[in-house]
Amino acid sequence: MWSALAAAIALAAACAAPAGAAAFSHAALDTVLARFLHDGRVDYRGLAADPGALGRYLAACASADPDSWTRAEQIAFWVNAYNARVLEGVIRRPGLKSVLDSASAGGTPAAPFFRERRPIAGTPRSLDDIEHRILRERFHEPRVHFVLNCGAAACPALPERALRGDRLDQELEQATARFLADTTRNRIDPRRGLELSAIFDWYGGDFRAAAGSLQGFIERHWPRRGERWAPDLPVRFLPYDWSLDGAW
Repeated sequence: MWSALAAAIALAAACAAPAGAAAFSHAALDTVLARFLHDGRVDYRGLAADPGALGRYLAACASADPDSWTRAEQIAFWVNAYNARVLEGVIRRPGLKSVLDSASAGGTPAAPFFRERRPIAGTPRSLDDIEHRILRERFHEPRVHFVLNCGAAACPALPERALRGDRLDQELEQATARFLADTTRNRIDPRRGLELSAIFDWYGGDFRAAAGSLQGFIERHWPRRGERWAPDLPVRFLPYDWSLDGAW
């Protein structure tokens, strides 16, 4: 299964040339998501058996040169590349139960899942590089935390289609509102208290920088407009479910 994906990436990369934002296509990732994402769950077995579209997309990402693109186009590219890399990382480890596991059923180590480097935009980069040293450090857009999917059940759901620069703000706002309202990940009562995903704990500084406080960020993006919010709501962070967000 992995050899088929590796061959697809290598073949497409050999034929690829850097493309400007207007020429770069996210269509192959759209194909992957349409075929293998169902109600927020990934069909990893199906994707591993037919990885061609994912391989083509990752090859295009490997040779892309996004630095000259608009800010929105760059953010969309890096989020999409991150999510595609996670899918690839899982299917290279058949039977993996969690991205934090020491090994998959096939014995492939997964401990360095977020640190192993593969070519993206002409340079070997890890998932940690993309999230922390590119998306967070360059762009300071906290809403990206709600479109990045690390393969864990408690992560924000994988977007149903690839992000696009020309509709990025709308996509980020919709994803943020959807995540806040998802009671499997957050339990928010504007009058009594906030039981929040651990994402708000780990990246609290990002949200406070954008809105002055954690509650201020949540109020700003809460989908039910017009609700009155009590000041200084108590906050509790929920345990994070690291089990895989799909099935083999």
